[in-house]
Amino acid sequence: MDKVLFVDDDENILNGLRRRLHARCPAWQTHFATSGKMALELCDRTDMDVVVSDMRMPNMDGSTLLEKIRIAHPATTRIILSGFAEDEAILRTVGPAHQYLAKPCDEELLVSTIEHALDLKDMLQRPALRALMSGIDAIASPPDTYMRLVEVLEDPMAGNDKITAIVSADIALTAEVLKLTNSAYFAITQKIGSVSHAIRMIGMDTLKSLALFIGLFQSFTGPSHVTARLKRLCHRSQQIGVTAALIAEAEGLDKQITMMVPSAGMLSHIGSLVLMMNKPDEMQDVMARVESENISIIDAEAEQFGAAHPEIGAYLLGLWGFPGPVVQSVAFHHTPSRVPERTMTPLAAIYVAQLLCRDINNEKRAKPFAEQIDMAYLAEIGKADRLETWRQIATTVNEQYKTLTK
Repeated sequence: MDKVLFVDDDENILNGLRRRLHARCPAWQTHFATSGKMALELCDRTDMDVVVSDMRMPNMDGSTLLEKIRIAHPATTRIILSGFAEDEAILRTVGPAHQYLAKPCDEELLVSTIEHALDLKDMLQRPALRALMSGIDAIASPPDTYMRLVEVLEDPMAGNDKITAIVSADIALTAEVLKLTNSAYFAITQKIGSVSHAIRMIGMDTLKSLALFIGLFQSFTGPSHVTARLKRLCHRSQQIGVTAALIAEAEGLDKQITMMVPSAGMLSHIGSLVLMMNKPDEMQDVMARVESENISIIDAEAEQFGAAHPEIGAYLLGLWGFPGPVVQSVAFHHTPSRVPERTMTPLAAIYVAQLLCRDINNEKRAKPFAEQIDMAYLAEIGKADRLETWRQIATTVNEQYKTLTK
């Protein structure tokens, strides 16, 4: 039975939830707490699957509570439910919370969001996925530069000079940081040559993502034709991240949220990278099937390995401590309609960006672009008429990347 904890200092709200959810969600074992302290005590006694917390509470607010739960119970899915509208307060929950829901929240959305969170947990704990991942070397040894960056970033006293020194010692990472900084996303007129300046521009989430992706690529010592394919994947992943960020910006998403998009877009195909590195022959068979049969890459990978690259990537990123929104975006970047929100989100931007980047580069796929894209989903989020604008953005980024990768 799934265990869900609701936290709110207003007992009337909790009583209302208790009455309604008892009949509506009999498969849930629901728990209720009127304070952060009480919630932590309940979490220590019972392994909660999901915690839904109010933001504004005395003594310990929702962000602080979820941060404590993140550290003590990392497997618990964390959701903020609040009417607190100040942007800074909302953005503080991006790290400790997997998702933010605004009050007043429609009960249908609340229930579907929790059900989706439980489905995601189930997906990442499937026996077939866990069996596959137990044989993947990347799980045991994330790249050295990435691990050094994580260690420094966890030190509140560490300055930009230490981060710059780590990046500068990695020639390949330095090249990619400078390339990204000088890409279409930043739209700058003067070329950036300083690593320190570049790091400040791209932000720490994107820097960590680059270090992870490039580090995994560098560690591969297999055949040259596979290396070439991995290099193309690295460049395409960066292109997706930049295109998605510009789409998110064009649609008015908050700048601080938009800054997370290059990271999520870049990591959307981390699962593909890991499969190519560890299962190159099988991946060759998968790609051959995609090109010769009427089958999607997701179906071909699932049939070959028992899991596809979105869930493989999400599994790894969750293991390595990436924020919940990034893990969710990676898990559903091919199937955004499975996520309850019906508004413009970073996930929606990444979904469209990857399809546009693929189409613009004339990559062979089982179906033409018009049949691949989920127009019903775009209509539901109110963006069906924005596709041509997004295509222009993707075309601009593609042209920029042609000059950067020569």
